Amino acid sequence: MATPVRSATVRRSPGRPRDLARENEILKVTLGILSEVGFAGLTVDAVVAKAKVSKATIYRRWATKEELAVAAFDQLPLIEIESHGNLEEDILAYVEQYRDFVQTTPLNSVLPALVSEATHNEVLAERLKETVARRRETGIAMIRQAIARGELPANTDPALAQELIIGPMLHRSFFSPENITKDDFRYFARIIIAGFKATAEQPSTPA
Repeated sequence: MATPVRSATVRRSPGRPRDLARENEILKVTLGILSEVGFAGLTVDAVVAKAKVSKATIYRRWATKEELAVAAFDQLPLIEIESHGNLEEDILAYVEQYRDFVQTTPLNSVLPALVSEATHNEVLAERLKETVARRRETGIAMIRQAIARGELPANTDPALAQELIIGPMLHRSFFSPENITKDDFRYFARIIIAGFKATAEQPSTPA
């Protein structure tokens, strides 16, 4: 079930302009609390105290704790790379930017906290699924560009290929973030590229 911020229905005052600076400050504070104490420890009272806003300000923008938490997570930067015209180099640039985010943002503490909560919170799981799908778009586009250049077979599944890239990234970032190394991921990239090429070259099996 969703965790309501309050039970009463909230009505936005007509004509009241949104204060984006205040919203961003609230989300920044929320992200900090999530990184420190996780979803279970996140409370509106704590956000109110640190952001120095009223509860009404929060209620007008986010109706549930899940909405607030995912909105805060969305403050983290998206991976955005310029294509090198070569998939192996694009994958390395993708991984290096992710590594930078692990080292400079609360990503590595906030994401596991949300994923853990989502295992038994259906509302959060759905919200998180939506935002993660959006965040995957850059990587999927990278694979589509490689297909268009002829580096990968035309029948390559872009979403599946991107999963093969982010799997090692997530594993390393959660369990050994110091080992997100260029040499290792160049090796992974070559295996992934060769694997898709080999699959396409296999003769079809008679029915």
